[in-house]
Amino acid sequence: MLVMGSLIAWAVGPGGGPVPVGAAPVIRADGVLEMLKPDGSVAATLAVEIAETPEARARGLMERVLSDFMAGMLFIFESAQTQTFWMRNTPGSLDMIFVDAGSRVLNIAAHTTPLSDQLYSSAGPAKYVVETKAGFCGRFGIQPGYSIRWKRL
Repeated sequence: MLVMGSLIAWAVGPGGGPVPVGAAPVIRADGVLEMLKPDGSVAATLAVEIAETPEARARGLMERVLSDFMAGMLFIFESAQTQTFWMRNTPGSLDMIFVDAGSRVLNIAAHTTPLSDQLYSSAGPAKYVVETKAGFCGRFGIQPGYSIRWKRL
């Protein structure tokens, strides 16, 4: 399956909810995702839009701009298998975090190449993929062996 990644916009309005940045649509804050260190402590927290249908996964974050490190997208697949993404029609770089069915980070495609058909794949069967602004993993020290914990809002 080939899923196209893209960028997202995120800003917080006076009431704490998302507001548009320029004319770009914002993500839906469907859930909260925590990146956990091996000792279980929280390395970073993201508001995430959840893409769990084939249509939502194919659409991804197209036509949106990520303005900070506090938002992303969580792709959920029916089963763990090799997942492959690309950056076609994506104007900015992302960090793609591939996660197995046990919620453990398998590998990271950091600073992906915008507007390219270069393929980025999981290093084993992945049930989840988290897309964040490029540099997120370096900024928060995210690496293989970390894990995720998430919940719907």
